[in-house]
Amino acid sequence: MSPTPMIPLELKEIVIDILAEDDNDLSSVNACSLACREFLPLCRKHIFASVILNAMPTSPTTPMLERLLSTTPEIADYIRKLDYNIVVLDFTSPSIHGCLKRISKLQFLRVCHYNMPTLNWGSNRLRPALLHLLHLPTLTHLEVFAIDNFVLSDLAPCVNLKILDIGQSTTVAAENTFSATLPDHSIRLNEFVARIRTAMAIMKICTAQRPDGQPLIDFSSLAKITIALEKHGDIEASQELFRRCGQLTDVHLDFWNPRLVWPGLADMLRPSMQTLRRINVLIHVDNADDDPLFSLPSELEDMRNENIIESITIGVMVDTDEDCKRGDEWGKLDKVLTMSGWSALKQVSLAIEIYSYWRSDNELEVALRKLPETQFPRLSTSKSVSFEFEVTSILV
Repeated sequence: MSPTPMIPLELKEIVIDILAEDDNDLSSVNACSLACREFLPLCRKHIFASVILNAMPTSPTTPMLERLLSTTPEIADYIRKLDYNIVVLDFTSPSIHGCLKRISKLQFLRVCHYNMPTLNWGSNRLRPALLHLLHLPTLTHLEVFAIDNFVLSDLAPCVNLKILDIGQSTTVAAENTFSATLPDHSIRLNEFVARIRTAMAIMKICTAQRPDGQPLIDFSSLAKITIALEKHGDIEASQELFRRCGQLTDVHLDFWNPRLVWPGLADMLRPSMQTLRRINVLIHVDNADDDPLFSLPSELEDMRNENIIESITIGVMVDTDEDCKRGDEWGKLDKVLTMSGWSALKQVSLAIEIYSYWRSDNELEVALRKLPETQFPRLSTSKSVSFEFEVTSILV
């Protein structure tokens, strides 16, 4: 009888990796982990790669992670992503510091605190453990949400950081204290995200300097930016940010209150006009008298003849039970984007979402679905530009 062939461990790992790609709940990977001892580390790499704490009633909790790592500390080596919603009880936990400091290969960190009182980043009992995670050399992606007085100088050692996401209502401390030993260069991000109510934080991030005079964050090679504009202060903050960017390829702008915060879009993007390839604009409309595209067509016209833009994606959220204009306001976009001066343009997408609270009929939805015929005849029949159009209605 011939002996059972030995399958190389590397091949087994490839099989489990492929299995994990389509195993959303990891049930199959969990089953494999119980098959034999040899499979256990190969499966743990996927089972514990992402940890979400305290996000929902059914989510794992901080005490559960503490118990797991106290009995099986080697699992900490598999954690690559930590989404940590800090709860009040964590501040008094005697073992939370030891638990978090076991994690040594983290790549993604999201820290938020939605409870009262708010979390003061510079003065709280978890600060040493949070700084341990923040300063891991493997960390490339950081998100902070609803945090008060985030200390920007804490970012100085994070030279491998590539994505920074400043979440809703996050504020930045007025003072910075840098360590005596600093990396040779500033942080060089690939992507920056600033959500609503972060204008003051953006301004401080833009102007923060290291003791040697270098900027704390160098935006000159930034490729992708996402920014939300809601109030007057957001315009100044966004303009300050875009002035520091000269290599953008992707821009996503979310206008929560376009009547108040519509900046000179063409002027703002001009420093990156020779590198910008994709623009994504989301416009919130809550008044029947508003032009649903505001001044976007005229701003795009100002960009003609000096761009290499390949894709323009526009989202319009009709967040009212009132009517929405359905005439030539839309047709201006069709005219502008089919003029000469868009040599690289390949795709235009327009998605309209109608939020209904007490709306009793679908007349608006039916009317807007006809826009490709009535207002976008050129884009709809273009052979050089792919035009995607959709209208969806959402019952709130």
